[in-house]
Amino acid sequence: MLKQFALVASLALFPVAASASPLPSYPFVHVSAEASRYTTPNIGAIDFMISASDADPAQARDTVETRIAEVRALLQEQGVPLADLETRDVRREPGMDAAGKDTAQELRVSVHLIVRDLSKWRAVVAPLLVKPNLNGFATSFDITERDAFEAALMADALQDARRRAEIIARGARRKLGAVTGVSPGGVKNVGTTMGLVRPDFSYNRSKPSNVGARDFLNVDALKLIQPVDVVYKLE
Repeated sequence: MLKQFALVASLALFPVAASASPLPSYPFVHVSAEASRYTTPNIGAIDFMISASDADPAQARDTVETRIAEVRALLQEQGVPLADLETRDVRREPGMDAAGKDTAQELRVSVHLIVRDLSKWRAVVAPLLVKPNLNGFATSFDITERDAFEAALMADALQDARRRAEIIARGARRKLGAVTGVSPGGVKNVGTTMGLVRPDFSYNRSKPSNVGARDFLNVDALKLIQPVDVVYKLE
């Protein structure tokens, strides 16, 4: 890895004409670094779909409305604000019944539920997994103090970048100068299935009976990663 860095530094020691290349016209070194931390989430979300297959459109709607009412009752029982429940993307599509036969249509409603008190997570999620007509479950977790956490990650990543750059500068017998460019990457939450409020959510249509409840009931630690690219001037 150090040999690769040294090669990059040696190539950057020679000024490059601005008209011939987008590279800086002064000697420089470019490094990529990242920082990562584990943390315990304090907010969660579950997305799922309510679907009803019935040749009678009115009956399908009744089924969906009944399930929505049951979900609302569950939230009230657990003290979860109804404002954190969102139903969206109501649509009718060709569907199949439980026997796999084509039906005239299938009514589908996407549901997004935020649980701000994770002590209630299991009490809320477990009943949802066994309700009929509910499928396509996906869960995600996050932290409410994300801005402060990301700021700390960025500081760690920049410190690592400078350490790497100083190694290269010493190897090239140069002095590390000022920062002339920084490009941060987005913080990636690799401990979740989806972003907490991601609009482009893609459903994995799995029935609860085919997926272990543990996959949805556990609150897993999050690993957050902050990459950064930095350009330093070499003196």
